Amino acid sequence: CPVEPVAYMGINCELLYDACIKHECPARRICNRTAGLLEYECICMPGFTGIDCNININECESNPCKDPHFECVDSYTCICQPGFTGANCRDNTDECASNPCQNGAICRDRVNEYSCFCVPGFQGYNCEIDINECASRPCKNNGTCLNEMDHYLCKCVPGYTGMNCDAEIDECDSDPCQNGALCNDHVGFYTCTCAPGYQGIHCEVDINECVSQPCQHNGTCHDLINSYRCDCSGTGFEGDHCELDILECASEPCLNSATCVEGIKNYSCACWPGYTGQHCEEDVDECATEPCHNRGVCFERSNQAYYGTRPDFPSNFSYSQAAGFLCWCQPGFAGKLCGKCSCCLHLIDGAWFE
Repeated sequence: CPVEPVAYMGINCELLYDACIKHECPARRICNRTAGLLEYECICMPGFTGIDCNININECESNPCKDPHFECVDSYTCICQPGFTGANCRDNTDECASNPCQNGAICRDRVNEYSCFCVPGFQGYNCEIDINECASRPCKNNGTCLNEMDHYLCKCVPGYTGMNCDAEIDECDSDPCQNGALCNDHVGFYTCTCAPGYQGIHCEVDINECVSQPCQHNGTCHDLINSYRCDCSGTGFEGDHCELDILECASEPCLNSATCVEGIKNYSCACWPGYTGQHCEEDVDECATEPCHNRGVCFERSNQAYYGTRPDFPSNFSYSQAAGFLCWCQPGFAGKLCGKCSCCLHLIDGAWFE
């Protein structure tokens, strides 16, 4: 039991310490102590004095019996009324000396009685009864009540809070759901309703729509939110999934009635004779090489009879700008390239012969 600042004793340390219980005084002495203190002293019993308390006090010396009809006899005894003590019953009995009030209560001495002022949480004449604050069942929603001194504590089940467990916890207050998901509050837990394109407990995982390899013909898949995009660049295909072969000839890139030939990722132009270039856009200048001799004048021409009909040409081919040239020879010269001397030729039916 504690001894400072006040000493206690008893099984539960509920009594103020009484030093005289363990100490005996010599003959004609009595133990004097103050409750709660460790110190004590042995004083002479009433009627005795002296260093060894061996001198009998003559109580008649003060002549208490002043009436001549009474004789004073050494020593006397006063029978006190309840609540008083002492040789002359002048001392009020301290009913609090025995520390009757329990559990830290304050004792107030009265005449022949005492009163206990209980600390919160206790009741009874001696404050011996612990008030059960849980008796009124203050804890709500299946909370467990713990009776404490002067108060109670509620141990709440998951999902509830507050002094009496009367407030439901909103698990969505912390915004646990990510990426625009809807949080659904339940008792003790929450669930997330994910926006399209996301998954996971907190909708924290972006669904990769490219996992299924939706892009065909080596198209590059780019994952988007709840979608994907196929990059068909360089594949020769188009469409949402690069599933359509690009018809390069659809734009009619070949000029001058050339035939467009489809290929993979490209095309080619089959030019008519007399044209060249990637798109058959260049007219071949047959006179550029100056094929006519002897100052003959070169004329580009288009003459079916001269050029001839080719079986691989389409039936709708026009010879208006086809290949060929004519040489207009200077006088005295003849021949396809004006390379023959006309003096050796004979004009027969409009044509020159050797």
